[in-house]
Formats: sequence, structure tokens, C-alpha cells
Amino acid sequence: MPHKSINRRNFLQQGAIITGGVALTPLVGYATPKSVSTKSALADEPMWYQKPLRMLQTVLREPDATNYNAQAVVDYMLKTDCNTLVVNAGGIVDFFQNPLPAANINTFMAKNDILKDITNACHSVGIKVIGRVDFRGVEEKIFRQFPDWFSYDETGKPIQLGYTRPQLYASCYTSYHRNEHAEEFIQYIIREYDIDGIWHNSIGVGGICHCSRCKASYKTKMGDDLPVYATATDETLKQYMVWKSDVADQHMRRMKDTVKAFGADKAYSAEVFSMFESGGKVDSGIDLYNAREHFDYLVSVAFLTENSEHIHYEDLNYANTIVRFLKSMAPEKEAVILYGGNGTAHRYVMDPPQDLKIWLWEGLSAGGRFWNCSFTGQYPDATHDRRNAYNHQDTYSFIKKYEHLLAHHVPVANVGIYYSRPTRLFYRNKPTEGDSFDEAIKGVERVLAENHIPYHFIPDDQVSTNRLNKYQVIILPDVKCLSEREIELLRNFVGEGGKLLATYETSLYDEDGLPKQNFGLANVFGCRFTGDKVNTRKDCYQFINDPAHPLVRPDSAKTELFINAGFTLLCEAAPEARMVCTYSPLVHNQPPEKAWIDQWGKKHPTVLEHSYGKGRVIYFANQPDKVTYTMGHPDMSNLILRGIQYLAGEANLPVSTNAPESVHLGLTKSTKTEGEYILSLVNTTSGQGRPVRRLVAVNEIKVVLNLPGSSLKKFEVMKSQGECKVEVRNGKVEVAVEKLEDYFSLFVKMGI
Repeated sequence: MPHKSINRRNFLQQGAIITGGVALTPLVGYATPKSVSTKSALADEPMWYQKPLRMLQTVLREPDATNYNAQAVVDYMLKTDCNTLVVNAGGIVDFFQNPLPAANINTFMAKNDILKDITNACHSVGIKVIGRVDFRGVEEKIFRQFPDWFSYDETGKPIQLGYTRPQLYASCYTSYHRNEHAEEFIQYIIREYDIDGIWHNSIGVGGICHCSRCKASYKTKMGDDLPVYATATDETLKQYMVWKSDVADQHMRRMKDTVKAFGADKAYSAEVFSMFESGGKVDSGIDLYNAREHFDYLVSVAFLTENSEHIHYEDLNYANTIVRFLKSMAPEKEAVILYGGNGTAHRYVMDPPQDLKIWLWEGLSAGGRFWNCSFTGQYPDATHDRRNAYNHQDTYSFIKKYEHLLAHHVPVANVGIYYSRPTRLFYRNKPTEGDSFDEAIKGVERVLAENHIPYHFIPDDQVSTNRLNKYQVIILPDVKCLSEREIELLRNFVGEGGKLLATYETSLYDEDGLPKQNFGLANVFGCRFTGDKVNTRKDCYQFINDPAHPLVRPDSAKTELFINAGFTLLCEAAPEARMVCTYSPLVHNQPPEKAWIDQWGKKHPTVLEHSYGKGRVIYFANQPDKVTYTMGHPDMSNLILRGIQYLAGEANLPVSTNAPESVHLGLTKSTKTEGEYILSLVNTTSGQGRPVRRLVAVNEIKVVLNLPGSSLKKFEVMKSQGECKVEVRNGKVEVAVEKLEDYFSLFVKMGI
């Protein structure tokens, strides 16, 4: 029988096993992995991959090997200030003269050796080379030679990847192909070509594999047969995912160890997708929580659009968001966004150039680095559409020039957004409201970004008293799933004087996604959940119950009502709590003569202030964050903003500015040299709609920095389109920027 109520934490506390030739050693201290220490893990002289990376990936197709010109690639990289090349090594199609079993040498290469030619050419001018390997699957001719190396479904039929042409025969985390074969493959190319690192492409494995190794491993560890997806219960699939995440961990560790056997200077990394994707009931089992331990630098996919039939453009600040998240996860590692046309459905033509320019500056403003992954041919200026060939040059040249100032920077903030992995996994099953995991977080981010309030993410497995105490305000945007440990830490944080802003179903579920009858933080919020949830998406309002409260005072002289939308939990407030706004039942809008009610509701709070111990809490029983992102009505965003400002105290925020919402602000600090900061301004001002056609310059911007330090020792304007004045008044650094066209950057050194 399978183990019941098993989760990832207690699974990993059980002993190691070896089955089917694959070592399954549990992670040690999953809750506090080594790589998440807030102290820098950098040596006095960092490795090359711990310095600002300016990467280019040439996504070679088979015919690109014909008359391959390695020197032309290097010349282009030097012209555009790249310092690292990611190039095809092999796995599916080999771009070197591979003597190993299962070789599939590119026939267009003839007797040439692309990997050898480009590695020698790059190394001759100091450019690092990372070999792209891909073990997701093989063509049929390879599968027929080694059929026991690959994946099978529950009927014994080999699994093929439906999204590739030809349909590759897939392999899994425990398979010979992804382990012993992959080890031998990586060892050979590092030993023979002296490449500087490995990029493990398409590392994730989808679905459920029923190969002999997976069967043996699952039976030994879980005490049961592998589930069949079509008939498995949600609980069985959840337990399967615990096991799958663990074997994924072991696979990543094994591949990293293979690379590191050649020296600490050899880098290993792989792609991890969006921080907001909740996945299905069965997914790859890899996310940034377990990947960050294994990768030498963190890479997240950040394409403007996706590879799908129906295209939408990501929010312009997403590149900034993912860098902030990566830096919150592992501040000592380089945070790299992988961008370019290779992620889109129309990869043979350019991405919109203005969007790309904004995208790169946004990422840089949070301390991020870049990986240009355009679909290129031999290189971006030698392909069908060359309009994007130099899209990265301004950014890369800027990073090269100021590498000594930019290195080892992390965002500055005293506001933290709580990020909950169990809450993300909760969305594997679509909730009643039809929400997606990202909406509440993105709504809060929109308020913070538009009002130039710097923020961090607080990953749930890094939560400690010390981490929480770094923030003036902690925001819990519908953080549904919290463990008892997290609840106790948050309760103590507020009790000792901390400030908390929370929304909707925060703490209504445990860490396994099981519902509770009441909030885990009920005594902190100052209210209890009655058990009733109301659809307030249409024709619903909030009554201003306390017109004098700072959250509503700017409006209460002119209105008694605010909009309500999304869903609302009906709660009962504690006697000592202050009900700022209250829930009113639906008012039908037709016929207009009947569109009225006897009395606006005053019983159930929608906005509540409560003092707990020495601290203070603002709790929203509705969804102002989600509504801000999906609908954008100012009533909701204003309430969130005023809640943050009220809790933090505007004077305690590190930045203030007169810049409009369309100018995004970044503030980072050095982890190596105390007192060094970089202020960034990114202009997104343009016409309506996406993609952006033309940026409109913004004039006369003023920024006030409230930074620790006794004095301003020095400053350097790194990039500006107009005159910039910097002076100190009342202990604060005042910056006046005459004109902002696209990007402004200022280095500041404070005396300590």
C-alpha cells in the first residue's frame, strides 16, 4: 500500500536507496538549502560565471553546419560585447565527431567539427563556451539500437514526444539514456574540447514513465505500483509528484557532479520556466526551489511571447520580476533571463524591437544578466531576418563598461511579497473562482511598481525571524497555504511590532492544500471566517464604514461606496478590530427603478485594521490584488497602496519620486562593498497597446533616495540622455534628471 499523507519534506527525511542503477539520495535540509543563504558565497576572486554574464546562444539547425564560419561568429560576438557563447554540442543531433554509442552526427557537417572550431576560436579571444546538451529523446534509428534506455507507458509502448518533428523517443530521470549515457557524453566533450560549462537543455520530463527502472524505484520507495494517470486519484498523483521531484533532484545532482569532476570553474545550469506556472497534476517535478541548489547561475525563461497558437505579450516588467525572484532565491548567484525569438511561435522573424529594449533595461535595473537566445542560423547577423541582430548591443556594452560597478548587486527593499510554493501547487487543481496563481501577486506588483516602491520576494522555505525582520511591511497576496511553522513565525513577527497586509484566503489551507475551518492567522487578522464565500464580480460594492480611516479618507468626503469585485469571504470582526469597509449584497442594475436596497451592509468587513501585540495588520476579505491586475479599477489599487503606505510610513520607504507610473524604478546594492548603490529608471511611456511602437521621453524627473550612511562620498552618472544633478539635502540624496528617453543609471557611494 502507498504511504498516506506523505509530503516532500518528510519524504526527503527517509533513507537513501539505490534501485535500477540510479542513486536516490535524499536532499539534506530541504527547508534551508545551502544556496539560499543571504550571505554571499563568493570567493575573493569569483568564478567567471559569478560575474556579469553577456551570453549569446546560436541555436544551430542541421544545415547551419554547412560552411560554418567560426571566426565570423566570434567577430560578431566581439562587436556586440558578448562574453559567453552557448552552442550546440549534441544529444539529439551531434555537432562534433562523436565516437560514443548512440551518436547521431550531423550529416551536414561532413568531416568538420563545429564544436572544436568554435571552442578554439572563442578561447583565442577570451570568450567562454558552454556546450548545449539535450537528452530529452532520440530519433527512431537510435531508439532501435538501445530500446531499454528509454521511457514506456503503462501498456509497454515507448513514449514519444508529440510536440517534436520527428517525434522523438523520450527518456526519463532514471533512464540509462539520461544517466550513464549522459555522463559519458558530458565527460567526453569536456575532456576533449575543454569547454567551460554545460547547458542542460529541456531538462524536464513530463508525464508518468513506466520503464523498469521507474517501476523498481517507485515500488521500493512508495511501496506501491506506479499510478496510471487516467485512473489515479488526486492523492495518488500528489504522492507520485513527491517521488518524481526527488528523482529529478538526484538527476540534477548527478549531472552537476559529472561536470564538477573537471573543476569548480566548469559551470552547470539548465532552464526553469515561469515562477507563476502551477503546472498540471503531473509536471516535470523541477522548479526554482530545487533547481537553485544544483545550478551555478540561475536562468529563467523570459520570452516576450510564448510558443503557442494564441499569442499574448508578457507584462513589460516581467523581466524585472523574474530577476527579483531569482535574486530573492539565491542572491549570491547571477540571475539570467533567457530571451529572444527562439521562444516564440514565429521565431524566424524579429521580436518587436522597442519591447526588447524595455525588456533588457527592466532586467538590468534589478541586477539581472542576459542570454540572447534568438533563432539565428550561424549567428544573428547571418540569418533570414537580421533586424534583431544588434538588439542587445546597447545593454551588453553598458554591462561591459560598468562591470566593476554592476557586479554582485541585489535589489534594495523594505517591503516583501510572500511567495508560497504550496500555494502555487494548490493551483494544479483550478479553484472555484477560476483564478490563476499569478494574478494576486501581479496585482500587488503593479501597485508597487507604479508607485515606485522597491520590493523583494520572500520564498516560503527561507522564512525565519531574521528574514522577516528585514522588512517594514510584508504582503501576503492570497497566500492560501501556510504551515503551522510559517503561521507561528508570522504571528511572532507582528506581535513584535511587524506590519502585515494580507488578502482573501490567506492561511485558510495548510501546507498540503487541505482546507481549514478558519484562518490560521485569525487572531492576527482580527476576524474569523464564517464559511461563506460570495461571488461579488458584478454589481457589488463596499460601504465605507469608517470615513476617517487613512485608507479611505482621501475619498470619503465624496463617496460612501467603493467598488467590490472578484469574490468576497464573509467574516466576523473581533470587537477590537476596526472595520474600514464592509460588504454589501448585490444590487441588480435592471430595471433601474428597482436598482436599490434598503441599507448598505455593515456586518461583514471587506477591509479591516487590527492591532496584534506591538504590530498592525490590514486584512482584505476580498481580492483587491487580483482585481487590480485583471480589471484595474482605482478603488482597489488605491486601497492596497494606502494600506502599504499606512503600515510602512511613507518616510520609511527608501525612494520617492515625481516620475509617472510609466517610468519604472530600480534600486540595487552591492553585496561585496557596503554603501554602493545603483539607481535605475526605465521608460515604458508609449501609445496604447502592445507591442510598443515608440517611446515618449519623460522630462524633469526628481528622485529622493533615503539611504543609510553618513554622507555621499561619490557618484557617477552611468547613462543619461539629459543633464543630471545630484545633491544632498537633509541627509537624503536628491537626483534631478532632465530627460529620460529609455534608460537612466546612477552609481552612488555612501559613507558608512
